[in-house]
Amino acid sequence: VIAYSAAISALSKGQQWEKAWELFCEIEQSGKKLSVVTYNATMTALEKGLQWERALDLFDEMKYKNMPVTVVSYGSAISACEKGYQWRQCLEYLDEMTERKIAKNVIIFGAAMSCMEKACRADIAFQLMERMNLEGVRPNVHIFNSAISACARCKLWRKGFELFKEMDKVGVKRDVVTYNAVLDAVCSQVDLAEQIFREGVGRGFYAKVSRLGTQWLELDLHFLSLGGGETALRWWFEKCLVPYLGDSKELASVKSIDIVTGYGKTRARGARKGDDSMRKRVRAMLSFMNICEVVQPN
Repeated sequence: VIAYSAAISALSKGQQWEKAWELFCEIEQSGKKLSVVTYNATMTALEKGLQWERALDLFDEMKYKNMPVTVVSYGSAISACEKGYQWRQCLEYLDEMTERKIAKNVIIFGAAMSCMEKACRADIAFQLMERMNLEGVRPNVHIFNSAISACARCKLWRKGFELFKEMDKVGVKRDVVTYNAVLDAVCSQVDLAEQIFREGVGRGFYAKVSRLGTQWLELDLHFLSLGGGETALRWWFEKCLVPYLGDSKELASVKSIDIVTGYGKTRARGARKGDDSMRKRVRAMLSFMNICEVVQPN
């Protein structure tokens, strides 16, 4: 069983949920006793494979069998809730942990925060941060990133910016995900968004966004959020292209000006209202500026 559990964990890391599920069923059919570790590993494989309903079924089975569920079990179950936007079930699991006297850690709260973000329940995300404080769990960068992203989804730019500033006060270091999240939240506030974007550039997070050569100019939006890409495009035209192309000799030598929309060119990032994507936003901004687009193959 230990060998099977290790194999299932390895398959989970390789995003091979079907094989992990086959192994789990093989152990069950062989009559061997399934351990908590095996259940946890299989639940993790299933939730990573977006098979959230199967993962929650396994969790119910564990409790039905009176197995000693652990903080890892709840972590997998709450992550499965995130994949299925099951925010109510997520809250029930948090309450269950309290009833069972299973201490919650920052990973548990992080998974719950991600669930609230995906489900557009910023109000509950804020309550979870208060609950963390009451339970003595210190928020990390992932907690703040999820809260700020929830603000972006719910169009709460002021609250998102407040949380962004609060990170400095509580000593949580911002990362590139933080900047992408807050730019998503504040992109409608043009001056503020540009200020934050410039700060991100200064910290080296967007060092490779702009490439200015003698014959080609490129804006690479690969790893930016939608709001970040929108802000970067505006910044690039105003602060990089216009000054650079002011010299007629420089302009004459330029053969192409490229905008790489990255992931958003072929698919939207997550569930977005109106099938929003990076390419869609870039096209809208280029159209507004009366700039013609020549679509390049992937």
